[in-house]
Amino acid sequence: MTEEQTQADFQQIARDRGVRSLQVAWHADYVSASQIGWRIAELDREVRRAAVDLQTDGSARVPPPQNGGLAFVDAAPGSADILFEVFGFVRDVLASDAVRVLLTAIGLTGAIAKVWGFVFKERDPLRGVTGRQVLEILREYQAMQAPPEGADPIGTPHAEADGSAIRISILVEHEDDSRSVLIVEMSR
Repeated sequence: MTEEQTQADFQQIARDRGVRSLQVAWHADYVSASQIGWRIAELDREVRRAAVDLQTDGSARVPPPQNGGLAFVDAAPGSADILFEVFGFVRDVLASDAVRVLLTAIGLTGAIAKVWGFVFKERDPLRGVTGRQVLEILREYQAMQAPPEGADPIGTPHAEADGSAIRISILVEHEDDSRSVLIVEMSR
């Protein structure tokens, strides 16, 4: 399955099930704190830019951060695991085409090496957990590099033992109470 097909399948799930909320989790293995801050600021800017482009012909000015983007939720101490909630006008745009905006923004910040994910229909271990717990669960999923028990795959998980240095996970809570997760691994 191609990366484009994986992204298209994830977008179709978001359209079919609706989007109630979105979170974005950031994980980096090797970068310094200053580089992490710069990369996240770049991702936030590109998320806002992609949201504007989706609504217009692309000529509109990108609104300031306080009008929408990624809001810090929590971080795991001693690591580069950070969780963001999507808010403001960006959230409103994302409710109609969430995955397209986020994947466009991620693609603009660097080369995508691998995209894979999964969708929970029942027995969702992410239900009811927040913040740091979400980051811990995602780290376990990324280490497995395969869908957890009770989830259907989207795309083909990484076959290699060594994952990418930067991983961005998109967590979608759907209108039917199901959840889907897309893990985007960035090239080194």
